[in-house]
Amino acid sequence: MSLEECASLIEDSHDKFKISRVVNDEDGSRVQSTSRISQSVSYRQSSNKVVKTIEARIAEFLTWPANHGEGLLVLRYEDGGEYKPHYDYFNPDKEGSSNIMEESGQRVGTFLMFLSEVESGGATRFPKLNFEVRPKTGRAIYFSNVDLAGKVDELTLHAGMPVTKGVKYLATIWLREKPYL
Repeated sequence: MSLEECASLIEDSHDKFKISRVVNDEDGSRVQSTSRISQSVSYRQSSNKVVKTIEARIAEFLTWPANHGEGLLVLRYEDGGEYKPHYDYFNPDKEGSSNIMEESGQRVGTFLMFLSEVESGGATRFPKLNFEVRPKTGRAIYFSNVDLAGKVDELTLHAGMPVTKGVKYLATIWLREKPYL
Protein backbone atom coordinates (compact mmCIF):
# COMPACT_ATOMS: atom_id res chain seq x y z
CA MET A 1 0.00 0.00 0.00
CA SER A 2 1.17 3.51 -0.65
CA LEU A 3 1.78 5.94 2.19
CA GLU A 4 -1.10 8.02 0.82
CA GLU A 5 -3.52 5.07 0.95
CA CYS A 6 -2.49 4.28 4.53
CA ALA A 7 -2.93 7.90 5.61
CA SER A 8 -6.28 8.13 3.82
CA LEU A 9 -7.70 5.07 5.63
CA ILE A 10 -6.50 6.35 9.01
CA GLU A 11 -7.94 9.80 8.34
CA ASP A 12 -11.28 8.50 7.06
CA SER A 13 -11.62 6.15 10.06
CA HIS A 14 -10.59 8.68 12.68
CA ASP A 15 -14.01 9.57 14.11
CA LYS A 16 -15.76 6.25 13.33
CA PHE A 17 -13.97 3.80 15.63
CA LYS A 18 -16.00 1.56 17.94
CA ILE A 19 -14.89 -1.17 20.34
CA SER A 20 -13.88 -4.26 18.35
CA ARG A 21 -15.91 -7.42 18.65
CA VAL A 22 -15.26 -11.10 17.99
CA VAL A 23 -17.50 -13.90 16.72
CA ASN A 24 -19.11 -15.99 19.45
CA ASP A 25 -18.54 -19.64 18.44
CA GLU A 26 -21.68 -20.77 20.25
CA ASP A 27 -24.27 -18.64 18.46
CA GLY A 28 -22.46 -16.62 15.77
CA SER A 29 -23.19 -13.26 17.37
CA ARG A 30 -20.60 -10.49 17.61
CA VAL A 31 -19.49 -9.86 21.18
CA GLN A 32 -16.93 -7.84 23.11
CA SER A 33 -14.05 -9.91 24.42
CA THR A 34 -11.16 -9.33 26.80
CA SER A 35 -8.96 -11.21 24.31
CA ARG A 36 -9.25 -8.31 21.83
CA ILE A 37 -8.48 -4.81 23.04
CA SER A 38 -8.86 -2.51 20.05
CA GLN A 39 -11.23 -0.27 18.15
CA SER A 40 -12.35 -0.88 14.58
CA VAL A 41 -14.23 0.53 11.61
CA SER A 42 -15.84 -1.77 9.07
CA TYR A 43 -16.20 -0.70 5.44
CA ARG A 44 -18.67 -2.24 3.03
CA GLN A 45 -17.21 -3.64 -0.17
CA SER A 46 -16.21 -0.87 -2.59
CA SER A 47 -17.51 1.78 -0.16
CA ASN A 48 -15.02 4.42 -1.32
CA LYS A 49 -12.29 4.86 -3.92
CA VAL A 50 -9.39 3.82 -1.67
CA VAL A 51 -11.21 0.71 -0.38
CA LYS A 52 -12.24 -0.29 -3.91
CA THR A 53 -8.65 0.13 -5.16
CA ILE A 54 -7.24 -1.98 -2.34
CA GLU A 55 -9.87 -4.70 -2.83
CA ALA A 56 -9.10 -4.85 -6.56
CA ARG A 57 -5.35 -5.02 -5.90
CA ILE A 58 -5.77 -7.90 -3.44
CA ALA A 59 -8.12 -9.73 -5.83
CA GLU A 60 -5.60 -9.43 -8.65
CA PHE A 61 -2.64 -10.39 -6.47
CA LEU A 62 -4.35 -13.48 -5.05
CA THR A 63 -6.51 -14.25 -8.10
CA TRP A 64 -9.49 -14.36 -5.76
CA PRO A 65 -12.73 -12.48 -6.52
CA ALA A 66 -13.04 -9.14 -4.72
CA ASN A 67 -16.66 -9.89 -3.83
CA HIS A 68 -15.46 -12.83 -1.69
CA GLY A 69 -13.94 -10.40 0.83
CA GLU A 70 -15.82 -9.53 4.01
CA GLY A 71 -15.08 -5.87 3.54
CA LEU A 72 -12.10 -3.94 4.76
CA LEU A 73 -11.74 -3.51 8.52
CA VAL A 74 -9.50 -0.76 9.90
CA LEU A 75 -8.19 -1.38 13.42
CA ARG A 76 -6.58 0.85 16.02
CA TYR A 77 -4.54 -0.55 18.91
CA GLU A 78 -3.47 2.00 21.51
CA ASP A 79 -0.99 1.44 24.38
CA GLY A 80 -1.80 -1.96 25.89
CA GLY A 81 -4.01 -2.90 22.93
CA GLU A 82 -3.69 -6.47 21.72
CA TYR A 83 -5.47 -9.46 20.25
CA LYS A 84 -4.52 -12.63 22.12
CA PRO A 85 -3.73 -15.82 20.13
CA HIS A 86 -6.66 -16.74 17.91
CA TYR A 87 -7.66 -18.23 14.57
CA ASP A 88 -9.42 -16.27 11.83
CA TYR A 89 -11.20 -19.34 10.45
CA PHE A 90 -14.58 -20.35 11.78
CA ASN A 91 -14.46 -23.51 13.87
CA PRO A 92 -16.65 -25.92 11.87
CA ASP A 93 -17.40 -27.93 15.05
CA LYS A 94 -19.18 -24.99 16.70
CA GLU A 95 -22.84 -24.25 16.03
CA GLY A 96 -22.38 -20.49 15.79
CA SER A 97 -19.60 -20.88 13.25
CA SER A 98 -21.70 -23.24 11.16
CA ASN A 99 -24.48 -20.64 11.07
CA ILE A 100 -22.06 -17.95 9.87
CA MET A 101 -20.64 -20.21 7.14
CA GLU A 102 -24.07 -21.03 5.65
CA GLU A 103 -24.13 -18.01 3.33
CA SER A 104 -20.54 -17.26 2.36
CA GLY A 105 -18.57 -20.29 3.50
CA GLN A 106 -15.36 -20.50 5.46
CA ARG A 107 -12.81 -17.72 5.93
CA VAL A 108 -10.17 -19.23 3.70
CA GLY A 109 -7.60 -16.44 3.90
CA THR A 110 -6.50 -13.34 5.79
CA PHE A 111 -4.85 -10.28 4.25
CA LEU A 112 -3.35 -7.87 6.82
CA MET A 113 -2.08 -4.40 5.90
CA PHE A 114 -0.06 -2.26 8.29
CA LEU A 115 -1.13 1.38 8.08
CA SER A 116 1.39 2.69 10.62
CA GLU A 117 4.40 1.83 12.70
CA VAL A 118 4.63 1.86 16.49
CA GLU A 119 7.47 2.85 18.74
CA SER A 120 7.35 -0.43 20.65
CA GLY A 121 5.37 -3.70 20.53
CA GLY A 122 2.47 -4.46 18.22
CA ALA A 123 3.96 -7.26 16.11
CA THR A 124 1.74 -9.92 14.57
CA ARG A 125 3.04 -13.18 16.01
CA PHE A 126 2.50 -16.77 14.84
CA PRO A 127 3.46 -18.79 17.96
CA LYS A 128 3.23 -22.25 16.36
CA LEU A 129 5.60 -21.10 13.61
CA ASN A 130 7.85 -19.02 15.90
CA PHE A 131 7.48 -16.13 13.45
CA GLU A 132 6.41 -12.52 13.74
CA VAL A 133 5.94 -9.48 11.52
CA ARG A 134 6.64 -6.00 12.87
CA PRO A 135 4.35 -3.16 11.81
CA LYS A 136 5.78 -1.13 8.94
CA THR A 137 3.67 1.39 7.07
CA GLY A 138 2.49 -0.09 3.75
CA ARG A 139 3.62 -3.67 4.53
CA ALA A 140 1.11 -6.46 4.01
CA ILE A 141 1.00 -10.15 4.83
CA TYR A 142 -1.29 -12.90 3.62
CA PHE A 143 -1.93 -16.32 5.06
CA SER A 144 -4.32 -19.10 4.14
CA ASN A 145 -6.57 -20.27 6.96
CA VAL A 146 -7.18 -23.65 5.30
CA ASP A 147 -5.01 -26.22 3.59
CA LEU A 148 -5.37 -27.36 -0.03
CA ALA A 149 -8.07 -29.85 0.99
CA GLY A 150 -10.07 -27.06 2.66
CA LYS A 151 -9.36 -28.23 6.21
CA VAL A 152 -8.66 -25.53 8.81
CA ASP A 153 -4.94 -24.99 9.36
CA GLU A 154 -4.06 -24.81 13.06
CA LEU A 155 -0.62 -23.39 12.23
CA THR A 156 -2.40 -20.09 11.51
CA LEU A 157 -2.77 -19.36 15.22
CA HIS A 158 -1.68 -15.73 15.53
CA ALA A 159 -1.78 -12.78 17.90
CA GLY A 160 -1.58 -9.02 17.75
CA MET A 161 1.09 -8.51 20.41
CA PRO A 162 0.49 -5.71 22.93
CA VAL A 163 1.38 -2.21 21.80
CA THR A 164 3.73 -0.88 24.47
CA LYS A 165 4.38 2.56 23.02
CA GLY A 166 2.47 4.38 20.29
CA VAL A 167 -0.66 3.57 18.29
CA LYS A 168 -0.89 0.78 15.71
CA TYR A 169 -3.26 1.05 12.76
CA LEU A 170 -3.85 -1.84 10.42
CA ALA A 171 -6.46 -3.04 7.98
CA THR A 172 -7.62 -6.54 7.25
CA ILE A 173 -9.74 -8.31 4.69
CA TRP A 174 -10.91 -11.85 5.38
CA LEU A 175 -11.52 -13.89 2.24
CA ARG A 176 -14.46 -16.27 2.00
CA GLU A 177 -15.15 -19.35 -0.12
CA LYS A 178 -18.20 -17.76 -1.73
CA PRO A 179 -19.35 -14.20 -2.42
CA TYR A 180 -19.81 -12.28 0.80
CA LEU A 181 -23.31 -10.85 1.12
